Amino acid sequence: MAQAVIGGGLGVLAAGACVARGPIPGPRVGGTIVTVPGVGLAPPAAVNGFNPLLVSSAFDQQAASLLYQPLLWVTRRFHINKALSIARRITVSPDHKVFTITLWRHWRWSDGTPVTTADVAYTFHMIQRLGPQFANYGAGGIPTDVASFQVLGPYRLRITLKSPVNPRWFIRNGLTLLTPLPAAAWARVSVAGLYDHLADPRFFRIVDGPFRLISFVSGRYVTFGPNHHFTGPDKPYLHRLIMRFLHDPESIFFGLKTGKIQIADLPHKLFPGRRTLRGFHERTVGPVWGFNYLGFNYANPRIAFVRDARVRVAMMHAIRQSLLIRVQYYGQGVRDYGPIPPRPPTYLSPLARRLERTGAYDPGLARSLLRAAGWHKGARGIRVKDGHRLVFTALLPPGQVRGPTLIKDMLARVGIDMRLREKPFNEIVAMTQGPDATKWDAIYLAWGLGVYPSARNIFSCGGANNFYHYCSKPMDALLDAVPIASGMGALYRYEDYFIKTQPVLVLPGQRHVIEARCDIHGLRRAYSPLGGFSPQYLWIGGRRR
Repeated sequence: MAQAVIGGGLGVLAAGACVARGPIPGPRVGGTIVTVPGVGLAPPAAVNGFNPLLVSSAFDQQAASLLYQPLLWVTRRFHINKALSIARRITVSPDHKVFTITLWRHWRWSDGTPVTTADVAYTFHMIQRLGPQFANYGAGGIPTDVASFQVLGPYRLRITLKSPVNPRWFIRNGLTLLTPLPAAAWARVSVAGLYDHLADPRFFRIVDGPFRLISFVSGRYVTFGPNHHFTGPDKPYLHRLIMRFLHDPESIFFGLKTGKIQIADLPHKLFPGRRTLRGFHERTVGPVWGFNYLGFNYANPRIAFVRDARVRVAMMHAIRQSLLIRVQYYGQGVRDYGPIPPRPPTYLSPLARRLERTGAYDPGLARSLLRAAGWHKGARGIRVKDGHRLVFTALLPPGQVRGPTLIKDMLARVGIDMRLREKPFNEIVAMTQGPDATKWDAIYLAWGLGVYPSARNIFSCGGANNFYHYCSKPMDALLDAVPIASGMGALYRYEDYFIKTQPVLVLPGQRHVIEARCDIHGLRRAYSPLGGFSPQYLWIGGRRR
């Protein structure tokens, strides 16, 4: 499941444990940093694979991005950084149907061969072969909206679409999926073979990104080293980068305190203990470029009540997001009610801006909506209708119980019984994904978005990532309009319909507080507000005390 990336500002918390003694010298080469997956992004979980075509989570995405340079590098302000992109230039036809992409000639694979259009073509055609097995199948119109894909030469290709589109949408959500992959090395490998080698370091020996894969031990850790043949700017300083797979907040905090981990998010539930961490400095990033949510299984007849938008909207009004931010995130968060992140506010509709400012908390309105939907108070205050109680069970990753417990109490006050069940992240994915995964009730997770925040693959009927079995013809029509229309009107209409119907219950976005050992530098460039992780900017030296 593709999860969250980061939007918003990057700032400094008063950490007080690191005091500079004279000027810090320039970057140094060498050293090892031990961290965990998902820093600045989400609570950590294990990495399970490195193939960009087959990644199933934000943690896999983050790891794969160290090995393979993107066709288009999107900056924190939604611009394309040409120096870090494989693509040099994109030309769009006047009718917004034909996109001609020219590649830089200096990019090389680690075996010395050039990165060419054959590598982009391999990615495109493999996405076609994979179909919905590709996590972002159909996102940005790849490959579903493509009429033809033509290689015009080793450094030039042309994509013709079936109908005109908003170029900004297609470039940022479609072309960004076409990360070049080593065609010469992978061309003879079947789809089954790709899965067989999903976490095999020997399979990923040819890379064009700043790092290479050194070792992987399932369920324990992954080790990266510098790609000494990297032909892009900003070559890595580190000798080794190790990601340890820890899952609960206590283990992360203990790892920081004992020095076994040098960079990690400070778990929100352990904020009161942050002053006991010595020799660390802090930065904040976020909220995520995506949304936190409580998602429902519309195919489960046991919770058929979620198909009534009045019940879902009642839940939205029953939840006091400002209290969640204060208690769950210790003030490090922002209100959010829709599918588009509030930070930066580039794509927010007037309705979304107003709700972020005022909040939607109104338990009286929540009770009225539930009564109008036919749900009336029963035993112990839980509402009933036709002999059925208004009850569901939410699956949540380990260490995430604090927020859901608050939500449970808030929903109980309007007559909804929400039960909590912790599960490892990988088990939640296994239980909830796939056409036959229909026995669960609800999940408490996060979802990441493309740079242009439309979400046909998530919320359209039969969408590749629509694990919720949600289907709404009005939503489909609104989603179909977003890639075509210029301006912001279509995006606003989709956003507002979502807010008014809550296909998933959107929850506050949190900022992440990153703890880093005092002698580690380069965090500002390594952790981007859009969620990118670029450890090639990290270096060790000039310890501050």
